[in-house]
Amino acid sequence: MKNRLKTLFRCLLLAVVIGAVYTVPSYSQSKGKAAHERNIQLDELSFTEMINSVPLDEKQATLIRKFQEKEARDRILKSYGLDRNGCNVETFRNKEVLLITIPASKLFLPNSTKLRPDASNLLNPLKRYLKESDMYRMLIVMHTDNTGSEGYREKITEERSTAVFDWFDRQNLDTEYLFSYAYADEMPLVENNSMSNRDKNRRLEIFLVPGETMAEQAKKGRIVF
Repeated sequence: MKNRLKTLFRCLLLAVVIGAVYTVPSYSQSKGKAAHERNIQLDELSFTEMINSVPLDEKQATLIRKFQEKEARDRILKSYGLDRNGCNVETFRNKEVLLITIPASKLFLPNSTKLRPDASNLLNPLKRYLKESDMYRMLIVMHTDNTGSEGYREKITEERSTAVFDWFDRQNLDTEYLFSYAYADEMPLVENNSMSNRDKNRRLEIFLVPGETMAEQAKKGRIVF
């Protein structure tokens, strides 16, 4: 599955994501032609559309919010230890989506696009979210600071997002619902006016978006994972 690199995303992400309403067809979970057609349509979605690609009614959303908050607290945060290794876990899109932020320095050496040997310690806890088809849609989003040329910033985030995607792909996981994006320095967390701030902006964000499988389980009043 090829890396998807999107470029149409700007600083008003939160307002756009929460305010936008998107609907897509319900797709069969079967493989073959139906799955192939589904992937083509998903590949055409922008990042914002992907975040909103599985509409939820209030019953589904309420159950999923509770599940996601528990998942963040009881699994992901605990797996990173007391100091969290510099990682952060929070909820997004009305608490229906999980957002994991990992400092780029924990995954890559400076100017490198090859994963550090110990990067797997931070990626391993996330493998479970690709084990059941379309339970989650995992979005890999790579960022950098504003140093270097525009071409360099675009290249390093593209190659780093590809490196993370390829790492998951090598783990014998279902990467059918794994999507990667590279945004260079387009979305800084803080102003790039100090070494500390630039370090904060160099990061990997992983969004765990509820998929059709989770939505269907929530529709029945339960989520099994």
